Amino acid sequence: MQGEEEGVAQEMPEIVSVEHFPAADTSVDGEVDEEREHAMAVAVATAEAAEAAAAAAAAQAAAKVVRLAGYGWMSREEKAAVVVQSHYRGYLVRTLKSKN
Repeated sequence: MQGEEEGVAQEMPEIVSVEHFPAADTSVDGEVDEEREHAMAVAVATAEAAEAAAAAAAAQAAAKVVRLAGYGWMSREEKAAVVVQSHYRGYLVRTLKSKN
């Protein structure tokens, strides 16, 4: 995976199917029923967490696109200021290079 190459392991939540939980007849004090209910609740919570993680990833990707395309939201004066500052910084770099 790409995240593992960068040293960041991204874990995907395990998706559990209802078929993994065998049907139980009955037991003493409903112990199996409680375990089954708990297992089902864990499966539902895991599925909801996976869905929320996917939605969060989509929102982050959308925010990144907006940030990358952020130059369009500047006013004409702000764009001009950025151009002037860029030219001035380039001038300073060329001037300092010629002195060294």
